[in-house]
Formats: sequence, C-alpha cells, structure tokens
Amino acid sequence: MATDRQGWVIVTGGNGSLGDGAVSRFLSRNRQVLSLDRLHDESPGHASDRLVQRSVDLASADAVEAILRDTIPRTDRIALLVNAVGQIVNEPIVALRGAVLQPHSEERWRATIEANLTAPFIIASRVAARMARAGGGAIINFSSIVARGNTGQAAYGAAKAGVEGLTVAMARELGPFGIRVNAVAPGFIDVPSTRAALDEERLATLAGATPLRRLGQLAEILDAIDFLADNAFVSGVVLDVNGGLRL
Repeated sequence: MATDRQGWVIVTGGNGSLGDGAVSRFLSRNRQVLSLDRLHDESPGHASDRLVQRSVDLASADAVEAILRDTIPRTDRIALLVNAVGQIVNEPIVALRGAVLQPHSEERWRATIEANLTAPFIIASRVAARMARAGGGAIINFSSIVARGNTGQAAYGAAKAGVEGLTVAMARELGPFGIRVNAVAPGFIDVPSTRAALDEERLATLAGATPLRRLGQLAEILDAIDFLADNAFVSGVVLDVNGGLRL
C-alpha cells in the first residue's frame, strides 16, 4: 500500500538542511510531523499545530523509546520515517601534523559511525516495531555518494555504506509486515551543511566533474523522498540522486 497520508511523519536530523527541508514539505501537505534532533532549535518559520519538535540523543535506545512513547500515542499510526540524521565528517586515514604523520583519530571514527549509522539504526528499528504492530509503513534512510568511497572521508563513507546494507536488510526482513525500506544517496547538494564541509574551490571542482555541471538542489532530494514514500512497490532500493557523478 502507499504511505498512509493520515499517519505521523517522523523526520530525524530535523535541525539539518535536508531534515528541515523535509519537515517544511510535509507540513505544506498538512501532515502531522515529529521532528527530532540532538539539539533542536525550534524554528518560528515552522510554527504549526501539526509540528512537534524534540531534542533527543538519537544514538540512545532508551532516549528514543521514551520520546516515541511520550510524544506519539500508541493508538496513532506512524506512516513514514525520513531518517535524515547524520553529520558530514572529513578526516584522512593518515595526515601530516607538524612534522609527524598521524593516523585517523579513533575517537572521531567512533563518533562518526555513531552519528551516521548507529543513530539511524536505533530510530529505524524502534519505529519499525511500531509500524509492524500497526500493519505497515515506510522508512527512508539517507546514504551518500561517498558510500562508494571518497578521499578524506573514510569514516563517513564507511558509515554510509553501512546504511545501505542496513536498508536492504531491513527491506527484506520487514516486507512481510507491510513495511517498505529504501534510501536516498545524494551527491553534492547546494545546502549549508555541504558548504560548511567543503570549500568553494572543491565545490566548483565537484560541480565541474558532474555530468550535469552543477550541484544538486534541496528540492530534488525532496522529490526523491516523495517518490520513495509514495510508490507502493519500491523497497530495498538505494536511489542515487547525484547528477550522474561517480567518485
């Protein structure tokens, strides 16, 4: 079945560029939205009685279970999870610091995996349990073009590759419960988080290397979310939205 348009939409990473865009789009369609992030800035631009914004540690199973229990009544249906939580991280395997070659920080590796793989897994698995009891729903995770490997982003790329494996496994396991699970893998999108992670020269190089000769736009990612949310026979798919770029 297509996504139940009467049920709740949960957006994780709601304080980030992609998550905030998803919140805006679903509110414009009169959906009931729960927006979650570790530190959530309540946006006056989203003032709506159909929006609930909460700060929560998405890498904590106990915190996630509590926020779901306290915010969405068990009698209410969760129709869709847009799992946009994550953080772009740049760090090479080995870097010259001063006069010494230093390996990638173990602490930063663990933090990157937690933010980009563990947190999406925890919220998706908890929401899936609610969906299964209610007869179905849809989950959309977020991968990235760097899941195929990218210089200087070993931890981030490994985490996103994990998201893709998680997405396929969940689709296979949860399909019998009426739950579809897919992922969007954006290329380089012209949003503040991308510009904060990459300088103008690097962005210009990437735009030039993209067959469409530009960065992607937020609306194009939101259109991909719409497709995966609404097509009732699409599951286990990682949808590339990257202008044809291959790293």
